[in-house]
Amino acid sequence: MHDALKPFANDWMQRIVGTIDTCIDHDGNVHLQRLAQALTAATTCPGCPRAADFTEDGSTASYRRVVLADHTRNGYEALLISWPPGHETPIHDHDGLWGMEIMLDGVLQVEAFDLSLQDRPHLVSRAVSVIGIGDHLAFSHADYAHRCRNLSSNRAALSLHVYGGALDNYRSYHPQDDGRWSSQTHQTVREPARA
Repeated sequence: MHDALKPFANDWMQRIVGTIDTCIDHDGNVHLQRLAQALTAATTCPGCPRAADFTEDGSTASYRRVVLADHTRNGYEALLISWPPGHETPIHDHDGLWGMEIMLDGVLQVEAFDLSLQDRPHLVSRAVSVIGIGDHLAFSHADYAHRCRNLSSNRAALSLHVYGGALDNYRSYHPQDDGRWSSQTHQTVREPARA
């Protein structure tokens, strides 16, 4: 499919953006569980993309972030993320934004961390979840970080992500030999959807 989404997916994209719009009030407040429940149906709607749609000519999938809704117009950002087989992110935050992810295809393992940023970063693992098609995870606190991994060694995965603003920057966290954590700031790379 890609390029970035086939024309027949236009209706699906519009349905997703319309659903998100109805779950966010004029002040930008969101009820995450209501949003997640409303988006669960996205996995079975006609035009819903699949992970294989993000490969070209049978080539190996790559990690991609494709924009469905830009924060400048909507006040939130919605993205599709394509996960190559076995791909794992570093532990990372979301720059203080609320967010959610829902699986459209494949399975991800998500390890959540409580994050404290006093003098130096400190992280404590709090839960490991496995989410498949239609499952979701949501977060609403600045003290949240996670690590995501495509559990399949031979199949790509695809997820829909919604953030309460532009996720332009994020920090990744890395354990040090002395038991402390270091962090590094990154800029987010996105591709526009060209339906």
